[in-house]
This record gives sequence, C-alpha cells and structure tokens, in this order.
Amino acid sequence: MNEKNRKIMLDGISEVLRDMEERYSTVRLESGILNLIYIRYKKAYEIIKEKRENEKIMYIYGGVRAYLDSYSDWDNPLLSKMGYVEDLK
Repeated sequence: MNEKNRKIMLDGISEVLRDMEERYSTVRLESGILNLIYIRYKKAYEIIKEKRENEKIMYIYGGVRAYLDSYSDWDNPLLSKMGYVEDLK
C-alpha cells in the first residue's frame, strides 16, 4: 500500500472508530457483534499504521454486513463510513 492510500485508509478507519465511540457506550462496545466489529477496525488500524498489512488480506471487509445481520439499522450513518472504508483499496 502506498503512503497516500495508507493515510486515506487510516483516516477512514479513525472516523469509523470515533463514530462508534461517540455513538455507543463502552459497555455496548465490549460485547456482541459491536465488539467484534470495533476490535476488527482497531486491529486493522494498528496493522496498517505499522505497515504490516498484507494486501491480500483486508481485516475490515464484512463489517457492514455483520452489523446489518445483527441490527438491520439501515439508516445508521455509521454504515456509510464503514462502507467507504471497505471500498478503499
């Protein structure tokens, strides 16, 4: 991943994490599917920031689907942020 794409990806992931932290209580982020999604984004951020990513493995794909499978909250603005990050290559 080149530096420009790395920065765009890190900025997008940061926005998703910030939105989740503002929208949900710590208790909700520590259990269930929200916890799995949150941890996945945090790990992806660390891996990309430390330049340890493998371009064949993307650690955040499927977050939107997992969220919708559990909550069916199609109007949640978080989904568009998650979708944007998932579409980055």
